[in-house]
Amino acid sequence: MPTESQNMYDNPEFFAEYGSLPRSQHGLAAAPEWPTLEDMIVNPKSSPTGPSEKPLKGSRILDLGCGYGWFVRWAREKGAAYVKGVDISENMINRAKGFDAEMNHQTRNGVVVVGPATEVIIEIHDLETIDLNHSHEHGLYDIVYSSLAFQYIEDIVRLFRQIHGCLRKGSSHGQRGRLIFSVEHPIVTAPVNPTPGYRVIREASEDWKLWPLNSYSSEGLRLTSWLGAEGVRKYHRIVETYVTALLENGFVLTGLRKWCPSKEDATGLAKSKNIEGHRPNFLLISAEVRE
Repeated sequence: MPTESQNMYDNPEFFAEYGSLPRSQHGLAAAPEWPTLEDMIVNPKSSPTGPSEKPLKGSRILDLGCGYGWFVRWAREKGAAYVKGVDISENMINRAKGFDAEMNHQTRNGVVVVGPATEVIIEIHDLETIDLNHSHEHGLYDIVYSSLAFQYIEDIVRLFRQIHGCLRKGSSHGQRGRLIFSVEHPIVTAPVNPTPGYRVIREASEDWKLWPLNSYSSEGLRLTSWLGAEGVRKYHRIVETYVTALLENGFVLTGLRKWCPSKEDATGLAKSKNIEGHRPNFLLISAEVRE
């Protein structure tokens, strides 16, 4: 049985540090990989009807590891009929509920504007033990989305099975249920006892920036330091493991992308001088249920 998920975010000091990140303060616009994820969501390659002007309108969407609720807000703005966000952290859930309430009471020129007609549910759940196959949610969702949460999950096969069960096997939009998610790229999660970052070596009067990769094929638990906290648990998996787990549990792969900072991205990222092209930061995957 998997261990209970680690919850760092209900530690006040850690949560305060997390709140200082650009992603926390500015949402999806501050996530450099978001444009690629958004394209995977709104332009499914397998759609039999082709691109849609409003691809999310009327959809039912589940966000696993919703954090502050930035994606929930985005899906609501795109016209989803029902959006559910779940997270292990009470602090995260409270922040996400605050965002939802804010959308319900927006004002323009002093006049209260009614938010979009979307049912929004925000709940606390541990992704290691979440049950998505009970009668209420079985086959309910058109889209399951997750951003940078699955590398913290020990039993990814169990989670993929749960997700498969809650996705529609056919929908009014002419598509089968879809899963779109991002994780830290395995090149990032691989190192055992990871160093703070890149190393620079000088050779032939030239500096070479290197990522200290080791133990890539040795999957499993990694203990890292992040935002001033020691012992943050992550689970390293190679790309093949993610893909195989999907294929063996009822999915068809529809997209496999990596995000690597360009020169323009690196210029806009703090402490990121001269990192463009040296390694992929994120692995982005889309899949849909098989018929």
